[in-house]
Amino acid sequence: MPKSSPAAERDPAELPPLGRQGPATFLALVGICWTVFAAIVLVRWVTSGEDFTPVPRLGPDVMPDWRLIALRIFEAISLAVLAAFVWYCVVRPLRTTGKIGLDGKFVIGGLVCFVVDGFLNVQEYLFAWNSANVNRGVWVRFLPFHNPDAPTRYAESLIWGPPMYVYFAAGVAIVACHEANRVRRRWPDISKFQLLVAIFVFEFLFDFVVENIAIRTTHAYAYAKTYEPLTLWAGEVHQFPLYESFLVACVGCMFTWARMEAQERPLGQSPIEVGAERWRSSLAPHVRNFAVIGFCILTLALLYHLPFNWLGVIGTSYADLPSYLMPSP
Repeated sequence: MPKSSPAAERDPAELPPLGRQGPATFLALVGICWTVFAAIVLVRWVTSGEDFTPVPRLGPDVMPDWRLIALRIFEAISLAVLAAFVWYCVVRPLRTTGKIGLDGKFVIGGLVCFVVDGFLNVQEYLFAWNSANVNRGVWVRFLPFHNPDAPTRYAESLIWGPPMYVYFAAGVAIVACHEANRVRRRWPDISKFQLLVAIFVFEFLFDFVVENIAIRTTHAYAYAKTYEPLTLWAGEVHQFPLYESFLVACVGCMFTWARMEAQERPLGQSPIEVGAERWRSSLAPHVRNFAVIGFCILTLALLYHLPFNWLGVIGTSYADLPSYLMPSP
């Protein structure tokens, strides 16, 4: 009878640890898959013909001039904010150091992940878009899980839409970390949990105020169908689901946590990028970059889009929308 080896007879409790390799490789794989997927979706959309054309303004309802002016101001401010983030977080670091820090990677990740916005209406028309938005239609028809009965012609904003994926993620994280450092200098004994709770409350209120101002003044968008028990002003054009601010705050806290962790590490390496050093030096920077994109898409999909769609699909509160917020036939 063959004898078992000493390694086979070892007590499981005495097994050597597997070691922590870090999430960078897995997140980078997710980031690469998402980037390729997003590129395919955009190429199919751009080359589709009718789907890549502006949606006609729908009547009979007409936006008042003051509201249209407010929409254009909202678009201009959004572009200016996005340009500022790209300059200070991406362009300037590249010019001075030849590298992009975590903030710049968050900005790029947010823009790459904007394609996921199409999933808002992949099953039903849950998120209403104003046909006066600067737009080229929408790419929803080219996304997986698209319901054939769901609308495919509405005015996804190309001006104020992408910046939201930057300032509600990277922007909130930058401001929150700055304020958290001030709080820690004043109250050195405050815990990280207490800080994150305070940041969550701030981000909830920030989103609630910004979105309600935008919705009520510009009619740039609306929440067409929501879960009524968690909806304020149900049935109105400006009905607002409280879970929107809750989910946005969850997303913001995840980005803030990653940035806070990076600040506390000697090399400034975020927990997202741990494990990239195991790759050879020529590949490690690319692994880090795609790992951040992977983190961005997983955070946005799992903490925002999936719960938002679920609550919207089971919802029963329909907004009283003017025709210019309805999808085109």
